[in-house]
Amino acid sequence: MRLLTVFLCSTLSVTSALADDTSDDLHALTPPAAATAHPHAILGVSPNMDAESALTALSAHLERDLVPEQVTLSIQSPEGRQFQYVYTQRLTTPWVDPFVRMGSDDYEEITVDLATDVLDGRVLAIHRTIAIFGNDRPSAEAVFAQLIESYGQPSAMVTGSYDSELIYAYGTDGFIPDLPALEASMHPVVAGQPMTASISRFGSFFHDDVPCINAIGRDAFYEFRMPRPEDPLASCDTVLRIRVQSSGLKTMIHFDLMDYRLIRANRAATDQQILEALDEEQAPSRIKL
Repeated sequence: MRLLTVFLCSTLSVTSALADDTSDDLHALTPPAAATAHPHAILGVSPNMDAESALTALSAHLERDLVPEQVTLSIQSPEGRQFQYVYTQRLTTPWVDPFVRMGSDDYEEITVDLATDVLDGRVLAIHRTIAIFGNDRPSAEAVFAQLIESYGQPSAMVTGSYDSELIYAYGTDGFIPDLPALEASMHPVVAGQPMTASISRFGSFFHDDVPCINAIGRDAFYEFRMPRPEDPLASCDTVLRIRVQSSGLKTMIHFDLMDYRLIRANRAATDQQILEALDEEQAPSRIKL
């Protein structure tokens, strides 16, 4: 099937209701997609966990339930065939609203990104933000020391007076022990030649073909796009990223754990099933003429 144009409309609603009877279906992959092997988790939740288990673990930690957020995908082919699909895109803490974020009280915010039914709605990514006010706040060095004690030396790290960052990165060949060293080996500096690296991270400059560099910061949400542009996630399987931002009497600690291998698998299989549904032969009209 040749799709020249597509129409995509997504609407969000915070609800725990199931999809209505008019929605199309997606079917789980057999066998299911594999996640990256790594030791990382956020509050006991790791990518590839089922949504119910993630909800149970995080609700116990927060002492209240996260809320499912649903998305409706409405897609129409040039031939007029429509595909509509409703699924739970993520679990959220909606009580952390703009007023809470602008306030002066400690808070914790968690978001869990979920796959479509092709991966049984499993966890693709976990995001956690802790806001701490006052004098008794951990420094970036203290936070990073705790992580290094748990997981070993990171792939890259930079500390600053305001913004500090540490990551554990896994390319398609496994854990990357030193991203700056990998950049240097892939793109040796030639004396007298201008530097061609253009992405600034971790106190260094990187080329966009260095594994994981172009994937960091991308989201996990499914979006139907056809044709798809070049994939910035292709060289990366998993990243655990921690940022510590300190300003005045406020410290923000951000945790992001994303499995790009699962994100790619979710996107590819969802694309394929939607395209197949749009290409199905339609039932003949039975209108009385």
